[in-house]
Amino acid sequence: MSYYQDYEGQRSNQGYPNDCDAGSERHQLSPPPCRKQEENYGLYQPDNSFQSEHSYSEHHRHNSLPQGQIVKLSSKANPDYALGVRDGRVVLVYYNPSDPAQQWVKDESLSNRVRDAVGHPAFSLVNKATGQALRHAPGACQEVLLTRYEGGSYDESVVWSESEDMGYGYRTIRMANDIGLNLDAFQGDRKHGGIIEGTRAVLWKWNKQDNQLWKISPSY
Repeated sequence: MSYYQDYEGQRSNQGYPNDCDAGSERHQLSPPPCRKQEENYGLYQPDNSFQSEHSYSEHHRHNSLPQGQIVKLSSKANPDYALGVRDGRVVLVYYNPSDPAQQWVKDESLSNRVRDAVGHPAFSLVNKATGQALRHAPGACQEVLLTRYEGGSYDESVVWSESEDMGYGYRTIRMANDIGLNLDAFQGDRKHGGIIEGTRAVLWKWNKQDNQLWKISPSY
């Protein structure tokens, strides 16, 4: 884990209770060759009962989902919760395997061509309910976002990578172009009371806490 020790960027307060380290200089990824838009992306029927005000139309969702394994993202801080979408925001919610807003398509089509600074393969995560991709936050200590996903184009803001196994299948999930900034369940550590319904997902410098460790596993 020595590569986490090189990210001592300048301090930046983004309005959260505690200051947070800004990320290091970005690792520039080389865009892969454009691939042809695939025809039959609509493999999964969305459940409109979980549709939020920011969800796309059924037609758009049906045609924007890439091919890939349907997964859930759970935090080591409390595996009973999973990363999901509520009212257009990315938050932790109590896991319901029937809720497509908690299911993500892991698109690994770039994995052989795009890698992070330590050589780990890149991927994107597309929410099954909205058809939107998990997007990097604008900076450290800020919430991750959702954005329209275009399967035939390359957008490094929706490209992520994982660390090595940190124990029991849990890994960090970080920006592929800046591995010093990790997906973090905001204040989901023991000191702050742990993960609760609606805990926000942000980017944060590695601080060796369970709320920064995630397991990507099949969603059944």
